[in-house]
Amino acid sequence: DGKLITVRFDSTVGDVLPWSFVPAQLDVKVVPGETALSFFTATNKSDKAITGVATYNVHPPKVGLYFNKIQCFCFEEQRLLPGETVDMPVFFFIDPEIMDDPQMKHVHNVTLSYTFFQTDLDYDDEDDDEEDDELEAQQGVVMKKVA
Repeated sequence: DGKLITVRFDSTVGDVLPWSFVPAQLDVKVVPGETALSFFTATNKSDKAITGVATYNVHPPKVGLYFNKIQCFCFEEQRLLPGETVDMPVFFFIDPEIMDDPQMKHVHNVTLSYTFFQTDLDYDDEDDDEEDDELEAQQGVVMKKVA
């Protein structure tokens, strides 16, 4: 039935995350039921390795019922080394059942928005780090430190 839906991409980063994060393309036209692959480019602009995670939303909200991500960088945390730039994929499709939903009849444009947030905390003060290590040891907490 060939209805085209334009999926527009939007990206932001949390206030404290020193990354640039942009879609490789502003939008893509998809036929419901067919898969599409798009990329977002992230760059760590700091001098430290940083881990972040992306949250997403779909607008209009009711389209979210039909929007299916097969593979997405948002499924897990992303760690970027100082100055590193990576291309991150999102592989998705819009369920063809959207065509049978009368509320979706006039929907031709969808926005997929991502926001990246920092998930790790780096300690600048060694004394604080040692205190945290002591506290974790007292509480029996084991943390994996990644260099």
